[in-house]
Amino acid sequence: MDVATGTTDLNKTGTDDRNGALTLPMMAAWGIGSLGPAMVMNATNALLLRFMTDFYGIAAGFAAILIAIAKFYDVFADMAMGVISDHTRSRWGRRRPFLIAGSILLGLSVVAIFAAPAFPSQSLRVCYMVVMLLFYASAYSVFSIPYLAMAGEMTRHYHERTELMRWRVYGIGLAMLVAVFVGPMILQAFGGGAFSYAIMGVIFAPICVATGLMTFWGTAKAPVVAYTSTHHSIRQQIMLVVSNRPFMILLSVKLIILLLQGTQAIFAYFFERILGASNGVLGIYFLVQSVAMLASPSLWLWVSRRYGKKATFLTALALGVPTYLSWLLAHHGEPATFIYMRALLTGAGMSGIILIGQSMLPDVMEYDFRRTGLRREGVFAALYTLVEKLAAAIGVAIVGAMLAAYGYVQSRGIAIDQPDGALWAIRMIMSVMQAGINLACIIVLIGYRLDERDLAETAPGR
Repeated sequence: MDVATGTTDLNKTGTDDRNGALTLPMMAAWGIGSLGPAMVMNATNALLLRFMTDFYGIAAGFAAILIAIAKFYDVFADMAMGVISDHTRSRWGRRRPFLIAGSILLGLSVVAIFAAPAFPSQSLRVCYMVVMLLFYASAYSVFSIPYLAMAGEMTRHYHERTELMRWRVYGIGLAMLVAVFVGPMILQAFGGGAFSYAIMGVIFAPICVATGLMTFWGTAKAPVVAYTSTHHSIRQQIMLVVSNRPFMILLSVKLIILLLQGTQAIFAYFFERILGASNGVLGIYFLVQSVAMLASPSLWLWVSRRYGKKATFLTALALGVPTYLSWLLAHHGEPATFIYMRALLTGAGMSGIILIGQSMLPDVMEYDFRRTGLRREGVFAALYTLVEKLAAAIGVAIVGAMLAAYGYVQSRGIAIDQPDGALWAIRMIMSVMQAGINLACIIVLIGYRLDERDLAETAPGR
């Protein structure tokens, strides 16, 4: 034990010698773990707000506030989970035991939310939804924080991290396919009412559990780093992390780009109110987007190896700007070709954004270890996931606030003509706001400085 830094001795790679090399099956098993939480997150981002306003009878602004409260609660849940997993010791390692508990809790939460009892009192409905959203937020933290921290432990190689994250992109792409293609198709098949949302939740639950268990068993022999103890307080550890400039820039980019998660709630409104399209068309849109996302990682991986991660990230972000702005021209009866072409471009861009952004996270974890000698993957994963929740909370709050400000009328399954102001707000969120988010990310990312050479030149202890 190094008394000065509070760390245990590691070998040259910082890994535990009891574990073998990272293999393709291990990477695939880890990647499939993204499916459960990403599926639930995409389903709630895209469908929950409309479920609450149009079928559960909660006003748009108030519904958005409830979702935002749950996201802000995650600020504390994520940090607690990061510290807990960093200090956990078990026969299955620091992270893997939480994969089982988290996947089961996630499955229960998706049923509890979308199969919400139809209480006659709005106060009871609000109270129930608050409790269930907090339950879902806790379940998500229990799984996702240890899961994401594993990426910083499983490989020490700069480009292999990108290869590992390719499998995460596959998992997220499949999750989107299930959540926002299969989900709307289920709603369409069962009549589109409150009962159809309950059926969707029941179908999604076992997928969460099954994929979590697959990751648990498939990563049993994956490399891990040796346990490190530290006398630093949580506040001191966070301050050391904040001093990591590449991480803070990456964190800022993630905060901005993931505002798109919150604004994703507008898709269901836009397709119904602006395009006059059914849940089935919305589902096909997300199918095309998911297929493009699944087909693109190898291309982005090649670009990254040739031109670097930062240039690849900037290219993927730039692809989304004209695509989002083109929604300004969309109208009722829009040709399907135009709709699905946007889905193709958006999916390809998202693939690059997720792949490169996620592969940079283990880079900054390694940079931190070289600077401080501390292994704090859980704290990094918690802060990284924390901004995901903050961004989603801010995004959905903006959507709800704009809909409320421009007069959107809630209901409980009754068709209502919306005022022109509400329709204008829906169009602006769908186009100008989303394009602006990508532009802001490009501006912030320009300041990122941590490539393969920089990382290699950062000697341990600097």
